[in-house]
Amino acid sequence: MALFVSFVSGFCFLTGLMKLMSGLLLSFGVIAAVFFGVVFLLPGNDERLWFPIYGDGAAWPFFLLALVLVGVIIWLFKRAALEPEPESFSNLHTRALGWGGLIYLAALFLPAFLWFPSEAKRLVVDDTRLGIEVFIGVLLYIGGTIGALYFFYKASKGGTAKHPDMMRRFVLALFSALHLDKMPALVAYLLIYSPETGVVFPKVAALALAAYIPIGFFLSRICAESKSP
Repeated sequence: MALFVSFVSGFCFLTGLMKLMSGLLLSFGVIAAVFFGVVFLLPGNDERLWFPIYGDGAAWPFFLLALVLVGVIIWLFKRAALEPEPESFSNLHTRALGWGGLIYLAALFLPAFLWFPSEAKRLVVDDTRLGIEVFIGVLLYIGGTIGALYFFYKASKGGTAKHPDMMRRFVLALFSALHLDKMPALVAYLLIYSPETGVVFPKVAALALAAYIPIGFFLSRICAESKSP
């Protein structure tokens, strides 16, 4: 099923349905934010087996994020079209795409050393120190994500006279097919529900989920520069 969804979403981007698909990708972020918000609204007890977590937390950051993402989606469809300077496709765009992919993966995996401390470290470090390290890891993740999106954007500017949106469609198709748009939801899930840490940082998880905001601006910018609907 996941492979089928990846294929369909990537194919839709390749055919030019960029605004529609970008809106759907961001809608997943809205759904994830509302879901996590509802989870923390429910009373924490052992009977909550459909999505057990290891502690309680505030729900409002997730609902606030959902409202912000709804605003980003509206802006995506209402934003005026831009007229970018055309760039002929070259190796520079290919390299930018490669750097974007490497930085995106590094932003996801390297902060994991701060998110998931060892058993020995958890025994000697208090929750406050763990929370600070998790917070730093999330900041590194968001910073890396923004850097990767910059390179993806640079890669998307390549095209030809006949196909000016060639790399825009390809970059977004690859971004969707590899589920890179869903990484903020994955990080938030790991920070909320992780047997390795046993500690819940809901506000930090909401901050990680807020990586959907730069993703939204990235999608909006490319769609505004695109000739496709």
